[in-house]
Amino acid sequence: MVKATRKSAVGEAHSKLILMGEHAVVYDHPAIAIPFDTLTVETRVRPTIGKVRFASNFYTGELEDMPEKMYGLAKCIYAVCAKLNQPLEHFYIELNSLIPIGRGLGSSAAIAVSLVRGLYNFFGADLNHEVLMELVDLAEKYAHGTPSGIDREATSQDYPIFFRRNELTEQVKIARPLHIVVADTGRIGDTHASVSSVKDRYETNYSETKARLARIGSLTVQARQAMETGELIELGEQLDQAHVELKALGVSDPGLDHYVEASKAAGALGAKLTGGGRGGCMFALSDSFEQARLIENALKDAGASQTWYCQIVDEVMSYEG
Repeated sequence: MVKATRKSAVGEAHSKLILMGEHAVVYDHPAIAIPFDTLTVETRVRPTIGKVRFASNFYTGELEDMPEKMYGLAKCIYAVCAKLNQPLEHFYIELNSLIPIGRGLGSSAAIAVSLVRGLYNFFGADLNHEVLMELVDLAEKYAHGTPSGIDREATSQDYPIFFRRNELTEQVKIARPLHIVVADTGRIGDTHASVSSVKDRYETNYSETKARLARIGSLTVQARQAMETGELIELGEQLDQAHVELKALGVSDPGLDHYVEASKAAGALGAKLTGGGRGGCMFALSDSFEQARLIENALKDAGASQTWYCQIVDEVMSYEG
């Protein structure tokens, strides 16, 4: 008779915001992402007897019957067991995520980070960052094809990062707190269509598109400097300019633009979409908690589906609005 002798274990991860550089990062320009720990995911792994079972809001059942759209997570589970030389049986995985799907907040990467951490904790194995990224990449490639890698880095780090493909990720220091309000349009962003649209523009209108992507990259470098020197007015202006470029690339939409304009009218220092665009979320920057609350109320009045506030320093403190 098989006995379930292991103890239950937990793995956690948080969502992320791309502060600057979305889309341009695909073309080897830098991007800045920040941890957004208002929205988190928890994976609980507990011992059981028999086949591996999986429970979540998306699917509940045996691992071998997991639907195709979740197969990237199944690949993570198979890979962890193979790497640790553990049998693929006798455990139950329960996934609880607060991160809305398809909003550009890194839900798929965060879920994979949480899952891998939970399994390693369950098996009592040490997990370094390199192995974590390797395993999470299995799920991300299945979900996104050829992801830049920024989501997996941002959802696994507890500090703002400066990211460029195929280079070491660097921490971005924060000289003055950033008060950020995030608004959800309530619509799933069409990242695939946005990425394809930029690619088409790059091929058919090469010079202009290349220049706009390079401009976003330059603004990202400037934004890092502004964050590290505490020049929030300059940072706000850089966010505004980045949104203009993203809008010109065709990855914004009237809904996102509406919330950007509403936040600016309420006193935001700067505002832009975050993530893939064409739905999903935007965010606004403020220099104080009090102003951020006014912006948040204005976004709610403008029709935002959900709003959240977070304060970014060299660590992140946040709450749901």
